[in-house]
Amino acid sequence: MNEKNVKLNKAMRLLEQRGLDGLIVYSGGTCSILRPSYLHYFSEFKPMGPRNAAVISKTGDTALLVEPEWDEIRASTKTWIDDIRGTSDFLKDLREVMRQFKMKGPVGVVGSKEMTHEVYTGIKKEVAIQIADDIIEEIAREKTGKELELVKKTAKITDVGFNAFLEHVRRGIREYELAGEVEFAMRSAGADDIFILLSSGTHNFEMHEPTDRRLQRGDVVIGEITPVCEGQFIQLCRTVVVAEAPPLVAEKYAILVRALKETLQHVKAGAPASVISKTMNLVISEAGYAEYCYPPHMRARGHGFGAGSIAPGGVIDDDTKACLERDQVVVIHPNQYLPEVGYLACGETYLITDTGVERLSQTETKLYMRE
Repeated sequence: MNEKNVKLNKAMRLLEQRGLDGLIVYSGGTCSILRPSYLHYFSEFKPMGPRNAAVISKTGDTALLVEPEWDEIRASTKTWIDDIRGTSDFLKDLREVMRQFKMKGPVGVVGSKEMTHEVYTGIKKEVAIQIADDIIEEIAREKTGKELELVKKTAKITDVGFNAFLEHVRRGIREYELAGEVEFAMRSAGADDIFILLSSGTHNFEMHEPTDRRLQRGDVVIGEITPVCEGQFIQLCRTVVVAEAPPLVAEKYAILVRALKETLQHVKAGAPASVISKTMNLVISEAGYAEYCYPPHMRARGHGFGAGSIAPGGVIDDDTKACLERDQVVVIHPNQYLPEVGYLACGETYLITDTGVERLSQTETKLYMRE
C-alpha cells in the first residue's frame, strides 16, 4: 500500500469511528515552530496563501483547495491529492466541495485555531462542527519510511548549518551576518524555511533574533539552529567561544553536557516525558543550581516538532503527563542560565525508539572555540 493510501485509509477509518461525514484540514499558510502544520503533513503540500484546505469525505473523496488560485500548478507537483482546485473565493468553493462530497454533518475540522472568524462561521452555517486535530495526530503517530528519510535528511541540513555557524564565528561579524551565512548554507542544502535564535557577549541572558552587534574576542556565542525541510523540523543548540574558552565557562558547560548524557539514559518509548525535565533538573541541582532550573532562567528541557510528536513547540517539564512514543522527534536541551557565566546552549534532536534514542545530528556535543 502506498503512503497516499495509508494516510487516506487511516483518515476514513477514524471518520467512521467518530461518526463524521468528513474532515476539513485547514491552513492559514504559515510555517511555525510552535505548532504543527496539519495540512502540510496530510497533503505534503506547503501552502503560501492565507486560506487553504484539504477536504475528505467519509467515502474517501478528497480535494485540495489552494489560495491564491495560481498556486494550483505548484500544488500539483507536491501533493498526492489528484483533485486540486485553485480558488479566488475560498468559502464559496469550500461549501461547493462539501456539497459535492455530500458532507451534511457532523464534520471534523483540523486547524481551527488558524481559521478566520469568517471561515469558521461559514462552515458552521452549513454543518455541525467537531474539532478534530486529534485525527491527524493519530494518523501521524506511526511514521512512514518516507517520513523517516525526511527526518534524517533534515538532520544532515542541521549539521551543515552548524558547520557554517562555526566557520563564520569571528571577531567583527555582526549577529545578523552570521545568521545569514547559516541560513544560506542550509537553504543551499535543501531547507525550505529557517528558524535561528542566537546571542553574543561575555554574559548572555537569553537567545533572541539576531541583532547588528559585532562579535568580539572573548564573546560566548549561543545559537539555536532549526531548519525546516518539507514540513520536518530539526533543532541543534550549541555554544561557541570566540578565542579560547575561559576555564569557568568550560567547567559550567560540562554540567550541561553531563545533564544531557544522564537524561538520555532514561529516554525511550513508554517512558514518561517528564523524565527529561526531572533528570536534567536533578543533575543541575546537584551542581548547586536548583533555583535556576525553572523559568525565567530556562524555558524548556525539551519539546516535540510537528504532527505526531509530544508538546510540539511547547514545553516538556516536571508536570508533563504524556509518555514518549516510538518515532517521535523530540528536542532535548539543558539550555541554562548560570549566574557566573550567563546563558549557555546545549542540546539536539532525537528520534525515540523502543530501547532508547537515535541520535540525528552528528555534530559533536561539546563547547566549541573559534579564533
